[in-house]
Amino acid sequence: MRQKNANRLQSVSVKAGMVLAATYTGGNTIRVDLGDVARRLEAFAPLESRREFRRAAVVDFGWAVERPCGASLDSDRLLEMALEQQGQVANVDFRRWQDRHQLSLTDAAKAIGLTRRTVSQYRTGARPVPRTVTLACKGWEVERGWPKRGRVKQMGDATRSAHG
Repeated sequence: MRQKNANRLQSVSVKAGMVLAATYTGGNTIRVDLGDVARRLEAFAPLESRREFRRAAVVDFGWAVERPCGASLDSDRLLEMALEQQGQVANVDFRRWQDRHQLSLTDAAKAIGLTRRTVSQYRTGARPVPRTVTLACKGWEVERGWPKRGRVKQMGDATRSAHG
């Protein structure tokens, strides 16, 4: 199982507009524009108030950022949003592949023939994920028969095909 160490927040600060700068315990600092989230999601609407937006605080021992109005984002989702906004969608997909299969950095590296350091850099967005790595992740899943196909139990004894 993957250990969550690198994605704990150390601090957050408010920048111009609706941009939040977040520094992680590993020293990595990201910037995330939360304007779209505030406009689209009712739970984040209070953030359109500059006063409320500035009240961001690190909570839950660094696992989330929260405001008094209750609007919160966990540290992983904040990093994923920053990567998406930077056009690093392949990095987000890589993170989700690793999480979906509960692979540690070492296990993910062994699975697709990389170094642990390279996997860490892909995970944090320090390096873009090449298409060949994305394809290797998909191939790894296919070798293991993922997503699992076949019959699954649904409520009691009822069964149905997982995909149709």
